[in-house]
Amino acid sequence: MATETQTKQHTLTKTKETFHFINDPSDAINEAALGLTEHNPNLSYSATHKIVYRSDLETFRKEHVTTIGFAGGGHEPMFSGFVGPCFLSCSVSGNIFASPTAAQIFEAIKLCQPSPPSSISPGTLIVCGNYTGDILNAGLAITRATAAGYKVRFIPVGDDVAVGRKKGGKVGRRGLSGHVVGLKIVCALADRWESLERVGDVMDYIAENSGTIAVAFDRVALPNNIVTEIPTLPPATIELGLGCHGEPGLRQILPIPSPEALTKEMISILTDTSDADRGFIRFSKNGNDEVILLVNSSGSTSDEVLARFAELATEELARQGITVRRMTLGPMVTSLKQSGFGFTLWKLPGSGEKGPLSRDEALECWDRKVETASWRQ
Repeated sequence: MATETQTKQHTLTKTKETFHFINDPSDAINEAALGLTEHNPNLSYSATHKIVYRSDLETFRKEHVTTIGFAGGGHEPMFSGFVGPCFLSCSVSGNIFASPTAAQIFEAIKLCQPSPPSSISPGTLIVCGNYTGDILNAGLAITRATAAGYKVRFIPVGDDVAVGRKKGGKVGRRGLSGHVVGLKIVCALADRWESLERVGDVMDYIAENSGTIAVAFDRVALPNNIVTEIPTLPPATIELGLGCHGEPGLRQILPIPSPEALTKEMISILTDTSDADRGFIRFSKNGNDEVILLVNSSGSTSDEVLARFAELATEELARQGITVRRMTLGPMVTSLKQSGFGFTLWKLPGSGEKGPLSRDEALECWDRKVETASWRQ
């Protein structure tokens, strides 16, 4: 009966008007980046290619692996807000919800390594979410960069468990906020003079042991103009698993559940190892599992609301024998001003596990202080 009600209400979904406090939509990303960097001595900006980079990059790149995060605009502070000492070397932004071009990404690679390229350059790690346009453009840029002699490793990250193995197929999961967790760790390793091989291996390891599930309280409105129409969810309805560009989620839920019930369902989706389709994180369920928890705002959800859900998530994980060793919350990967939030879990290396890094080293890297505009220490 509930399913019939949901389907009927879904067909009656209407739109409403919303506004965006911007000038020309085509200039929104450039204006935001200028505002971010103009009075921040740690940051510089290339307006031509929409690249935010650390001001000491020319010196840093000589002896350290450099890191690039790129995505379409509209997800800020990812990645421009995470550029700076002990975090990203630079970020590249496309237009709203559109991948940066291959030319933009290639320019970022050139910024990150000495020119002309040298065989002794430490190299560059490039990370993005698992989206077709991002991967295609990165592939073109990296092919060009490799032919020119630059040393590059590319890792697209998919962590959205709303996209199961059957639906994802060969394409895999969508990228949400798992790469932000991974970059916090690997950028700390790069700052400690680790090699490109090790930095990349750790990024792969984190991606394989991470998962994210999000919920939306409304839809996202593209700033095609100052005033735009936005499709609305049916009354008293939320959507579990909605993508960060408005991609369809797992299901719509009505009536709206209690925060406790919603948290329990979301955490269970992340931790259920018996689910062959969505059980991506290999929890042992022996009482020794430990995680890092990221509670992300989709844009307009307040810290007050996030903090309550963070507490509920920590309690639910504890009931399952999983300990939260570190937690951070806030707007990390947004969808403009959408209302909603997501949980990202990274299962820390087990005690005595033979892998690319130990649990203690992982926590040390997570705790390493950064100098960025937006990271929550």
